[in-house]
Amino acid sequence: MAEVVVRQRSLVPLGPRGPVEGWMDDDVASAATQLFGSGPSGLLVIDARELLSSTARVVGAQLGELHFKALMALITLHVAHGMPAEGRGKTTVGELSRIVWGEDRARGGSNTKKLLRALFDLRQASFTVPGYDMVNQRPARGVSDTSLLINLYVDETILKAFDQAGRHDMARSEFGEALGAKRRGTISWRLHPDYTQRLAEADLRRFDWTKAQQLRGVALALWMVFTSPRVPYRPVLERGGELEMVEIPLTLEHCHALGVRASTDAARRRTFNEAGERVCAADKSFVAFEAHGGRGRDSFLRIIRTPPPDPPVSQPAFVPAQQLTLAA
Repeated sequence: MAEVVVRQRSLVPLGPRGPVEGWMDDDVASAATQLFGSGPSGLLVIDARELLSSTARVVGAQLGELHFKALMALITLHVAHGMPAEGRGKTTVGELSRIVWGEDRARGGSNTKKLLRALFDLRQASFTVPGYDMVNQRPARGVSDTSLLINLYVDETILKAFDQAGRHDMARSEFGEALGAKRRGTISWRLHPDYTQRLAEADLRRFDWTKAQQLRGVALALWMVFTSPRVPYRPVLERGGELEMVEIPLTLEHCHALGVRASTDAARRRTFNEAGERVCAADKSFVAFEAHGGRGRDSFLRIIRTPPPDPPVSQPAFVPAQQLTLAA
């Protein structure tokens, strides 16, 4: 797709619609199954290589899928705005909603109120995230423990509009204007200085927001884990290297690490298979994402995909101040 130029501080295409290139802290993206869900955490080891440790945790809030997408959106905007050293960002409710849900998702009062609540939860949360040494392909020593946001500002008009679910005293046109892209500065924030520095120094995960918008729950978390360069895929030799695969024993420990906590082996396999179908439908690079087992056989998860053409983890390449580039 040809480059599409969009207004600075807006990620919505002016010309042909295309996917917005998203960015994410790779350590948080890889630990999504452990940070953004409830229940026991496990350890994920593939081919004697530890991919996920059990030390990832959140303090101060219980986070779920919408919190994860809200954080993905904040980091995407941070990169799109040039990764300002002071960590400050500003957007409208409309722009933030379009990034999280896409153009076609209704952005009524209920959805917007949930998004605002997720931002306030992120303001209260502190993350403990283990790092990873990509050069030596092993967990980095130590963990990073930091808050994400040190302040959050939401325009008073927006707060009044959502003070009571489904009720507000503004005219319909005024309410729409408050949620839309015409008004600037309805939401602003500042990333914690330590986290801002972390983002400046780290390689960040690139992803396609069009795909992320289609995924929910376990499927979203699995997509973030198995698009990671940490996963040791190997070539499918009978296909001449045009495909690659990885197989993972579905031990209880591994299932917990991947965010699947059903009570029986059959139910866990069913959860993986249902989520795998959604991953393959949203991201056509995945050919198969299937759990096998039962009747006296040990269960395992098999993922087959087309190797990505570009490294999924990199430093952002910035464009001139008045342009943003959408992903191809």
